[in-house]
Amino acid sequence: MRKQTIQLTFCLLMLSTFSIAQSQLTLGVKGGANFTGFHTGSSTFSSEFGINLGGIAEYSLSDRFSIQAELLFNQKAGTFTIKDNSNFVLGSVVSELGYIDIPILAKIYISDKFSFEVGPQIGFNISEKTEFNGSEVESELKTLDTALVGGFGYQFEQGLFIQARYGYGLSEVFENERYKNSVISLSLGYKFN
Repeated sequence: MRKQTIQLTFCLLMLSTFSIAQSQLTLGVKGGANFTGFHTGSSTFSSEFGINLGGIAEYSLSDRFSIQAELLFNQKAGTFTIKDNSNFVLGSVVSELGYIDIPILAKIYISDKFSFEVGPQIGFNISEKTEFNGSEVESELKTLDTALVGGFGYQFEQGLFIQARYGYGLSEVFENERYKNSVISLSLGYKFN
């Protein structure tokens, strides 16, 4: 009898722990637009357009703080000019890039619906198209991309949310150039309860 009571207590404890853990984890999907370009550390030019699409997992640690991980497909792009030694413009380069990005964000709820989020992001390049003066060329693109991302979110009723975020690239996109990704993202999403 004592053994059955201990087993029943253990099972109830495990079930309650599992239900508490599940109530702290929220899954969702999101998609939106990217306004993207390259920055050099001193200047940014965001003239290109792309999309973002993916899933989120938010783990609540308290009423006001959570950790949010995302798995996203992000289209990024940028334009820059190439000059010779006498500063004469030879032409422009346009690169369209596709990344699988994984941001890990600390999410602070300023109110019940409004949040601030910040954290690191690592990305893996999965597609690339580079043109010089309208003709496709080979580029020496780095596979790994790192960034610091931050932004704001607003949670509506019924699971809908919106996000505005900026991604400041920390690593250079190309082997022999100083350009880094710069992305402003606007997204609409839905959290499953």
